[in-house]
Amino acid sequence: MSKLPAPGVQLMLQLMLTREAVVRVQERLFEAHGLTIQQYNVLRIARGGPAKGHPIYEIERRMIYRFANVTRLVDRLETQGLLKRVADPKDRRVSRVVITPKGRRLMDRLDEPVKAMATQLTSCCDEQECLHISNWLERLREHCAQQEGLQEELVGAIN
Repeated sequence: MSKLPAPGVQLMLQLMLTREAVVRVQERLFEAHGLTIQQYNVLRIARGGPAKGHPIYEIERRMIYRFANVTRLVDRLETQGLLKRVADPKDRRVSRVVITPKGRRLMDRLDEPVKAMATQLTSCCDEQECLHISNWLERLREHCAQQEGLQEELVGAIN
């Protein structure tokens, strides 16, 4: 008879498995529109940003999936005409990323399918449960960030 892992280990496994299940559904939706999840994320950030655009380092900071090469993602989206780089008038070394009208139209077309996908994926929960789980996950994420900061301090003290 096999012993179940500790509750914390079970929770981490469930979070990882759930993330993968959600990502698979998202991938199908975005691929149908010629995008990857990471490209959608960059467009989402650019659309919600200031009219003058975000510098690439700010987009990178706001990314959900941080392993992505943001410069390469911006290059591809620029080639597709969905984003453009504009020079920062205050610092010519920095370029800002701005969503184009074509990119905005694509994102506007995706709003309803993304909302429908979220509704479908969370249909096993009522509105209160969704809010409760969302709040709890935010609390867990903030706690993880604090733990990460403590671990970096410990590593720094050792070195």
